Amino acid sequence: MPIRHIVRGLIDGSLASLGVVLGAAVSGDPKIIMAAGLGGSMANALSNVVGALTAERADVMKKLSKYEKAMVGSEVDLKRTKIYEKEKQKILRAGLLDGVSTFAGAVVPIIPFAVLNLQSAALASTFVTISLLFCLGTYVGKLSKENLIIAGSKMALFGVLAAILASSLEHLF
Repeated sequence: MPIRHIVRGLIDGSLASLGVVLGAAVSGDPKIIMAAGLGGSMANALSNVVGALTAERADVMKKLSKYEKAMVGSEVDLKRTKIYEKEKQKILRAGLLDGVSTFAGAVVPIIPFAVLNLQSAALASTFVTISLLFCLGTYVGKLSKENLIIAGSKMALFGVLAAILASSLEHLF
């Protein structure tokens, strides 16, 4: 299972959704906040599915083309082989993992607005997103044999930055 698609999707979904819900919090209406968050989450997840499918397919086709050129006879077409079918499954899995992970990460900042008052929800949304990012950072740090606290803190800082930027939008209106 390509962990990079899951990690990337969770980070992208949670950060983008945090920005949307905190930006929409200016409205003061939890229904608008949740609708904006879910709408943005669905669009972001779809965008990541398409992006992952497109990028993975381009990478696979480049690799297959290289193999075809290296084979004797320029008439070789690997698209009709088990190799291509196996690669096609990897492409689909990558797109699905990316999209599902993006949506899962995006739901995290939205949930507090369904159960808490506006101010508490904004704080809880920020806290759970930063916590998720910290955990992801420590996980990636563990995989790459880095200092877990530093790796987690670096990732959490992106959540803090997103929260500051999104919350500061209120002063523009």
